[in-house]
Amino acid sequence: MKERLLKSGVTLFLVAVMVVAGVLSSHPVKSQAAAKGTTYQVVVQKGSPVVSLVSVNNGAPAPSTGQNDGLSFQMIVGTKLLTEKVKSTGATAQYYEVTIPQKSYKAPTQEFPNPAGGTTVRGSYIKKDAKGKLYVSGGDVDVSSVLSKKQTSKIGDGTADPAGSFLIQIESVSTLTDKSTGKFLMNAPSLSWYTTGKSYCVVKGSKSKLEGKAMPNDDTTKLLTTPLVGKPLDLEAGTGTLLVTTGFLNVKNKALGLLDSLTGQVWVMKITKL
Repeated sequence: MKERLLKSGVTLFLVAVMVVAGVLSSHPVKSQAAAKGTTYQVVVQKGSPVVSLVSVNNGAPAPSTGQNDGLSFQMIVGTKLLTEKVKSTGATAQYYEVTIPQKSYKAPTQEFPNPAGGTTVRGSYIKKDAKGKLYVSGGDVDVSSVLSKKQTSKIGDGTADPAGSFLIQIESVSTLTDKSTGKFLMNAPSLSWYTTGKSYCVVKGSKSKLEGKAMPNDDTTKLLTTPLVGKPLDLEAGTGTLLVTTGFLNVKNKALGLLDSLTGQVWVMKITKL
């Protein structure tokens, strides 16, 4: 029944980018925080770009690009249909709770040349189970963010989105190490909203060279659409597209110095019921 309801509704240097890629086991992962529900395997497909504007030591921003294909995780969709009043519209929405278990989200390491010499190894993980909402009706999942000392986000634009609209907050960390020595170079944390609706992020109130820059508007590569809009989840068809616009400021890289980054990502997903 749930699936039928939702069907009508899913360099400067790439190592500075907040992009992860990974491969999962096909077996469900148990999570203390996950309630009873249906487990799905999610694998991000080709055609899922990531674009960043990166400033090193307050230098001129430069674009950096990559792909998210191969990123995978499990998604547990709750069994109970819940209701809430949506602040942006004043109407009532129906949704299922969704959990992405921390242990199911795994990213393989990737290697990149280090401008300072040698090779860097990038990995990624999420710090805890991610919690979100999959809407059957009435959800307003558009996200508009401001990046300053921290990132703040406004959820909703006042118009209800289609069935299958999905919103989830993920706390991820990208890591860098030196391949030859194993020396730690950088942790780049991000607490961001991923959405099937519209996503936008602008840098304001910073001393960064990224001040006033926005994603996707300042994507000179044109790999991201403007506006950046995802696609609702259709669990029966196994499809959906998640988006995020996010960034970090003044993160220390032991090889390069201080990094600022503004990023937009697309996850075109293949969803399989386990």
